[in-house]
Order: sequence, then structure tokens, then C-alpha cells
Amino acid sequence: MPPAGQAAILSQPGGPARYPVMARSNPSAEDNRSMKLSAWQRLRATYRQLGFIRTSTYVTDRLLRALNPTFCLYQYQLVAQPLSEQPRLPANRGKAFSFRVLDAPDPLLDSLPRPTAVIAQRFAQGAQCLAAVKDERLAGCIWFARGSYMEDEVRVDYCLPTGRSCVWDFDVFVAESERLGFLFAKLWDIFDAHLKTEGVAWTLSRINSLNQYSLASHLRLGAAACGWAMILRLSAFELLVSNLAPYLSAGTRKRQALRLPLPLRAPR
Repeated sequence: MPPAGQAAILSQPGGPARYPVMARSNPSAEDNRSMKLSAWQRLRATYRQLGFIRTSTYVTDRLLRALNPTFCLYQYQLVAQPLSEQPRLPANRGKAFSFRVLDAPDPLLDSLPRPTAVIAQRFAQGAQCLAAVKDERLAGCIWFARGSYMEDEVRVDYCLPTGRSCVWDFDVFVAESERLGFLFAKLWDIFDAHLKTEGVAWTLSRINSLNQYSLASHLRLGAAACGWAMILRLSAFELLVSNLAPYLSAGTRKRQALRLPLPLRAPR
């Protein structure tokens, strides 16, 4: 037998050697200890970044998905963000982009990495898309809805406060080629300016609590927490726990309405 890790040459009697095949080698006890140590180090790093509750959510979700792809656990942070009084960028920044508000499917969205059915469902419920265009291609976008929004990960509807002072924003996208430039800030400037003309003062959204980058980005834009929700999904069964009404619900078909409160402080 060749040494572990070298190719074994299989040959037929009387014929030339052919079909090189890698001989199998069993991982040593030292390798196993190294793998376990690496996993433990990754878990400790996750704990330092997310804290106990979110790390527990992450581990539970991974275990559930390993048992069954239709099992999962979501933890959402709900935030309210005031529209900015002043533009984040000087007027001369971001002139390479043009902006359009889409309220129906458009070929421009063909390059958006989202299923066609999801995009159609968004427009069907009245959502709109603020699209940033560069060289006739989609460079980025922000989706938003008024009144309520049907979550597409779980059976939850987010019901906004009555009146026109709030909208729901979701799925902020920036093309990879534009992520080091001005587009992210320019998108929010155009978004805020567009909504101010309609009397909107706040935009509300939900963020996966494990997505620390997105949460930090919203906080830098002035967002404040206004609630949370945790949803356990086991195939068709879903259990919702939240600090917002209805607080606790469960079922296999019915969608649950989560009622968001008005922000407690006035926008700056």
C-alpha cells in the first residue's frame, strides 16, 4: 500500500498501470481535536459578536435546518428610522445615477437576484421600488410599501400605524460593483426626498437579528428599535412570539398581523 495521501496505481494483470486513484486516509486523533477546537473557536467568536441570545438563536436555527430544510428559527429586530432632514451627500455626488420609482414589473429588475414570483408578489400587494440606474442597468434599489407589508419568509403581515406618516422599507440592494462608492448614501437621499413630498416622516423595517452589518447600517442612519419578533417554523407550522400584539400565536395556514406602534420620539 502506498503512503497515506499518495495515489495508488491500479493495474490489470499483464497490462500497463492505469486509473490513478487517491488512497483513503483516516483522519488522526490530532486532526479530530483540531477540527473540534476550530468549531469551538468559531462558536466563541460568534458569541462575542452576537451575545448569548442571538448566538443561541443561530445555533438552534442551524440544528433545525440540519434536521429538516423546512425547519428554522427567525429572530427579527423591528426598527423605525426618521427621514433625514439634510442630504447625506453633496448635490454633485452620485450624478452618474438616475432614479425611477417602479410600481409594476420592469425588465430593469431582471438583473435583481430575486425570484420572479417574489417580485411579482411584492408589486401585487402594492409595494414600490426606487431603482438606481447606471448605463441603463440596475445599480441598486430600495423597496417600500404603505399601510402593511406581507413578509415573504414567514406568514406575518406588518401593519403600520394609521395615516401616511410611515412607510415600510425592505430589501435594500446595491450591486457589488457600486458598494465602495456613493450609491448607498445617494439611494437614501433620493428615497427620503421622494417620501417627504408625501408627508412621510418615518420608515419602518425589520432586520434579521443575526445580520449585524445591516443593523449597524440602520443605526448609523438614525434608526431606533421599536419591537422584536421570533418565529419558529416546523414545515407548515409556525409559532410567533413578539413584544407586539398579538404577542403569541401559532398555526399552520393563517397569516398573523403584527401591529407596529408609532415611534415614541419626533424625527429630528
